[in-house]
Amino acid sequence: MLTLLLTLNLVQPDVAALRRAESYVAQTDGQAMLVMHRGRVIHEAYFDGGAVGKRQMLASGSKSFVGVATIAAVQDGLMQLDAPVARYVPEWQGDARKSRVTVRQLLSLEGGVESGNPGTGCGGRGSTWTDALNAGTFADPGTVFRYGPFPFITMGAALERVQSSSFEAYLNRRVLEPLGVQVEWRAKCSDGKPQLAGGAAMTARDWGTFGEMIRMGGVHQGRRILDERLVRELFRPSGSNPTYGLSWWLVGATLLSQPAAGLEQGNQGRRGRILGNRRGRLGRGGAAEPANRSAQMPPWMPTDLVMAAGAGKQRLYVIPSRELVIVRHGSLMGGRKFTDVEFLGALFGAV
Repeated sequence: MLTLLLTLNLVQPDVAALRRAESYVAQTDGQAMLVMHRGRVIHEAYFDGGAVGKRQMLASGSKSFVGVATIAAVQDGLMQLDAPVARYVPEWQGDARKSRVTVRQLLSLEGGVESGNPGTGCGGRGSTWTDALNAGTFADPGTVFRYGPFPFITMGAALERVQSSSFEAYLNRRVLEPLGVQVEWRAKCSDGKPQLAGGAAMTARDWGTFGEMIRMGGVHQGRRILDERLVRELFRPSGSNPTYGLSWWLVGATLLSQPAAGLEQGNQGRRGRILGNRRGRLGRGGAAEPANRSAQMPPWMPTDLVMAAGAGKQRLYVIPSRELVIVRHGSLMGGRKFTDVEFLGALFGAV
């Protein structure tokens, strides 16, 4: 195990809390833990195959890149969040429901368009970006939250149509290169296009740097990359699921047992039922439920926490009020004993 610890004056959480959180990560199939405070790495630990230069699959943590690329395109005057997706995907114009889905609704997963199976990469065995674009509908826009890859793939296709480069090239040029970080799109759809909902791999340091730019409202080392107002739009709760914004999970998702598996809700805010069998196979919709149905938000939990979350408990936590960015990497098939509340409770001394 390699551990790097940098102690700074007046830094919170303290050394004991950092060690406690590190121990928890190591005991729950973790491979990396990185904590940044005010943009500086104050704690970094690797175990069980993790390493400083190792790019770890982010699984559904990849989705946040689609939201960030979208607000970059809005800033560049290429699209609008409250415009219909059909403006950028003309084949949707002839469908009574799809023609009314906005960019915001698509990224908030409440567009009413079939989302694809969350557990099968691009939405199903052999699926392509075209399958996502051709998906049918199951509800009116803005009424039901349903988790899955198709909305992100559709958004990626729309982004390619409003400018002259691939999604990867636009994201690199507009966001990643100014940050000095790299994303490897390791998983592909059957047409060779990137699996935008779960195919990215990144080192803990690079993911943390990306998160720090988000914490700073779109600024990196004094250079503005994204408009602060648009960054805030990423964290506006959807009408159908108050734990989800635009491609990012909000603080309420820390109470869910498997936020990266998704939650299906109607616009009355009721908890969705598990879709699938008791062994945890995801059915259509990919629902999750609270780890404890009577769970209440701990009083110590930062209310402004947002996160990108993926299978195997890949986590990027951004906590502006604490000036913290936290990365947790682990085996894609592991992390069953890891919970956000227990990890964050260890870090914030709530044990």
